[in-house]
Amino acid sequence: MNRADSVIEKALKRITPSAAERKNTEAVLSRIKQVTEDVIKPLHLKYTLAGSFLRDTWLADKREFDIFILFPESVTREGLEMKGLQIGKKIVKSLGGTYEIAYAEHPYTRATVEGYALDLVPCYDIKDAGKIKSAVDRTPHHNRYMTKNLKPILSSEVRLLKQFSKSIGVYGSDLRVEGFSGYLSELLIIRYRSFLNLLREAGKWEAGRVFIDLEKHHRTRPDTKSKYPNQPLIVIDPVDRNRNVAAALSPANFEKFRESAKAFLEKPSDKYFSLDRKVNIKGLSKTLKSRKTRMLALSFSRPKVVDDVIYPQMRRSARRIKSMLEDSDFRVIGYDVWCDDRECLIFLEMDVWDLPKIKKLTGPPTFSRQHSDEFTKKYRGKGRIWVEGDRLVTEVKREFTDAGQFLKKVMGAKRKTLLDSGIASYVAESVSKSFSLISGAALIKKAARNDELAFSLSDYFKNKIL
Repeated sequence: MNRADSVIEKALKRITPSAAERKNTEAVLSRIKQVTEDVIKPLHLKYTLAGSFLRDTWLADKREFDIFILFPESVTREGLEMKGLQIGKKIVKSLGGTYEIAYAEHPYTRATVEGYALDLVPCYDIKDAGKIKSAVDRTPHHNRYMTKNLKPILSSEVRLLKQFSKSIGVYGSDLRVEGFSGYLSELLIIRYRSFLNLLREAGKWEAGRVFIDLEKHHRTRPDTKSKYPNQPLIVIDPVDRNRNVAAALSPANFEKFRESAKAFLEKPSDKYFSLDRKVNIKGLSKTLKSRKTRMLALSFSRPKVVDDVIYPQMRRSARRIKSMLEDSDFRVIGYDVWCDDRECLIFLEMDVWDLPKIKKLTGPPTFSRQHSDEFTKKYRGKGRIWVEGDRLVTEVKREFTDAGQFLKKVMGAKRKTLLDSGIASYVAESVSKSFSLISGAALIKKAARNDELAFSLSDYFKNKIL
């Protein structure tokens, strides 16, 4: 047995659910399914269990279920949402669980039942997946396709791919991660037939040139650059010829997966299947000090929206804040965003955060009398005016010499002003009510009390494809 096979065998033992775990999970799931049937039967509705439990590709310790309630197309969108929530609440109450209403493309019931997370999602029962009314309507079609095409012998291969992706931080198609979904992982294993075969091929991938069409929906390969711009991996959905299953995968995570695939094959290691992410806080503090930069974090209350809404808004706002800082001569090396259930942080690593009190401005050539007169008239009395070579030059006082002061001023504006300046809506709404700035040691102390924040900061400093 070679080193790669040995590592894989060891990983499979750890990530495959045990007999006891299967028994307990199946018992809980059986109760959930029975209650769901009892609730929806009088309404003449159907349901489907989605995802990895249905296809036996779930990982050990996964305690999540997704149940989709199928409504006929004749039901209005408002009716689907209202009735879907009523059904979800009734199911959870019958199971003795707790719930909250979550929002994605439309509201659904997010619950906890006997220690398991349970999402109860209403969707339309549509015969043609190419004519869906919302993204979740594809789920029953995905289930049918996988039941037919994902053979039991491939379950272990899918588990390996999922764990590998999790370990390197690229698992999840949500807009927080921008990585590989479970469905995409399954399609890739169907295509390449094994985890190792996939890694061998992935090491040769070129961004924007990988085109996988399992059902040959496209007789000729389309122009991927124009049809799928900025999408490094194109995997046509077998049930919807117009959809790229890998659309959420970011270029950075594509490269990270590709380079990690090559690295594992060159030097197989258990670390590629490990989720042990303990962060050394002292080491994190030492890293920050050694860079001699300044870290600033904008902290505000999390708006009551799902990750797929708030993360893109935070990234867009971070880019805008970076631009505003740099327009005022403060320089930003990099930025990242982080959220938990209560708080959001946009953190920026500053290259230049402290500026002189004066700023030099170069004006027109002295040979241009009209423009020279306009320049001297505008800046007379505000600072020195002199000539360098053939150009007028002056110096003016800066309004802000410290990046923190600048951020407090611009982010302390009213909601409309923030919106007009390019800050995204939910971020602007929350920041206009209250925010704080956290820097340096205070941010490290905060990370010491919050493992997820510590992971996020650590990942920022380790931001690399290998």
